[in-house]
Amino acid sequence: MGSTVASISENILAAGLIITLASLPWSPFGTSFGTGLIALAWVVSAVNRSLITPTNKLLTGAMAGLYVWHVVGLLWTDNLSEGLMTLQIKLPILIVTTALMTIRWDQNKWLPRILSVFVFSISASAIAGLMLGWRQISAGVTLHSSEWSPFISHIRMGILLSLGWGGLLIYSIKKHRLIAPAILYAVIALLYIWQTQSVTGCLMFIFATFFGMMQHWMKHSRRWVLVVGAAISFLGVILLVQTLRPSPQPAQLPTHTEWGAPYTHHQDRFLDENGYKVWNFLAWDEARIAWNKRSDCLFDGPDNMGHSLKITLTRYLTSLNLPKDGLAVQGLTEEDIRAIEQGTPSAVEHLKSGMNRRLDVLRYEVGNWMDDGNPSGNSVTQRWVYLKTGLHIALNNGIVHSLLGVGTGDLPDAYQLAYIELDTPLNPQFRKRTHNQYLAWWVASGFIALSLWILVLIASWKRDREWWSLGRLAWWMVVVSCFAEDTLETQAGVTFAVFALVLFSMNDSKERSSLKPDVEKLGFNSTNSSTLTPDLGEIE
Repeated sequence: MGSTVASISENILAAGLIITLASLPWSPFGTSFGTGLIALAWVVSAVNRSLITPTNKLLTGAMAGLYVWHVVGLLWTDNLSEGLMTLQIKLPILIVTTALMTIRWDQNKWLPRILSVFVFSISASAIAGLMLGWRQISAGVTLHSSEWSPFISHIRMGILLSLGWGGLLIYSIKKHRLIAPAILYAVIALLYIWQTQSVTGCLMFIFATFFGMMQHWMKHSRRWVLVVGAAISFLGVILLVQTLRPSPQPAQLPTHTEWGAPYTHHQDRFLDENGYKVWNFLAWDEARIAWNKRSDCLFDGPDNMGHSLKITLTRYLTSLNLPKDGLAVQGLTEEDIRAIEQGTPSAVEHLKSGMNRRLDVLRYEVGNWMDDGNPSGNSVTQRWVYLKTGLHIALNNGIVHSLLGVGTGDLPDAYQLAYIELDTPLNPQFRKRTHNQYLAWWVASGFIALSLWILVLIASWKRDREWWSLGRLAWWMVVVSCFAEDTLETQAGVTFAVFALVLFSMNDSKERSSLKPDVEKLGFNSTNSSTLTPDLGEIE
């Protein structure tokens, strides 16, 4: 009877795992339903007293402690509804960890199938996003980069795709199989990341590629891998700096326009648009008169995007390498006028797409930051403001707040109050939360929560040898992504992170030996069980 109950709970758990990971790139409802099945599997095992001792006690305890501490944090939160919603989002921390660690299940049997479903599902989701995006583009719809990801965050999707690619690469290199499907998957993933312009996804894809290759090279010479890896990283940083560095100032500049007005040149500023300096060749008095004769949108008013039309016009003319004077405005086509009114900042924007366009935006953000410009709308430089604001909350409200946090549900309110206190330059629509998970733990739930999270990372470093390489890759992706994203503040993010940290960190060699009799009762044995395992089961 006990064996039958264990089999039922194992099957419910496996179904929950498969549904959760299959739904992750598609549906919050499916993800919640799968998590509910995982919880049900634990209840069935608990009622029938078939639970086992956690296979990683430190990780189980740290995860449970992290969740319980958030429950305790409700005692001093002012925003109870936000706090309860936070607990609901973070439920996988408790449910998934406890179930995986205390239910008796055959990891070797189920994990390959689960991972195969996961890889197939994220591939299908990426293909669906690309097809829907291209369909809208063909119909004349202009899509923002994030709109190419209609199901979940394009940043989260980029991370998921990169993890799937890393797993396929590790397997195909080791076993010399699934090479063609792995290449096809990589093409799909790169197209998706290119269209969504996800810098995080791009960096994670590069990291997964290097990590997968490193697993093969390290078998021959670890020292050689470390040297080559350091050299590639150094060259990559130099290339990135060179790519994003503003162009140099021209040596000589004219003093007056064709119509005789004086130019203003700010040669101490760095901002570029399409490689040309934005703050040179300024003759706004001339440009104002010429513009107001051609458009009903006033030169000193907003464009249709709500931005300063004067600045949009200035950037647009710069992108064409034209001075910002009356003659240049007079020479604009009607199509140019309409584009500027709509808020288009670059005349060559339509000529670039994907990551090429993203690099242009990053160059602009870097130049704007060096000029002490307003970071509003600049996704990278905004994060610096988010970081400073979070540190202000954590360090300037007394030792009690620093240790205990502002309260489980008070993170959004604390940020909005801090923005007012610091007189932030960010426009209201860009006053968002941390975009750094480590800081989010500290601000909301104090240094205690941050310490528990670090303990989780230490405990999850332990790997099952059967899944060592893939587990390490998943671990690093969580650790690195949490520096640039508040990964565990959304349902998809927290589910991904918990699975990545827990699924491969169970040293269940003893459990495997104890499972052999049950496996043989089902008609399998050590010689034929491998025939039930899909190709991904041999990933190490």
